[in-house]
Amino acid sequence: MGDKCTVVISVWQWLSYVSDITNLCWFLESELAEEIRRLHHLVANTETEGRYIVVGTGSTQLFQAALYALSSPDSAEPINVVSAVPYYSSYPAVTDFLKFGFYRWAGDAYTYKGDQPYIELVTSPNNSDGFIWETVVNRSGGKLIHDLAYYWP
Repeated sequence: MGDKCTVVISVWQWLSYVSDITNLCWFLESELAEEIRRLHHLVANTETEGRYIVVGTGSTQLFQAALYALSSPDSAEPINVVSAVPYYSSYPAVTDFLKFGFYRWAGDAYTYKGDQPYIELVTSPNNSDGFIWETVVNRSGGKLIHDLAYYWP
């Protein structure tokens, strides 16, 4: 198929050194966001309407930003972070790396028994086995982060 299936978005054309504080993702040019939406619409692999497009330097940085955004500095205890085995091997280290005290790694979602608020990480397709995964804990008080790093068209 070759060039018939090639999509090229020149990132240097669509990223900016000038921030737009009215945009959730300050350095994302609106044209790049529209191209990403158009690509997902053509491939029909995900819904982008009414969703934010957030770019970063890598999945780890975006994952840390999501944890920070979903945690509360006013909470008496750090929020527990869980993921179903097999999960991305860096999740525990990345979760505990910054030592904010807002969140902490609590292990396998299948064995999580806590009754306090939690964040569940769902990697789909899964980093270690390639399968599509759903949430495991499914209790009230939970927040979800869907890591779709390998779900790109």
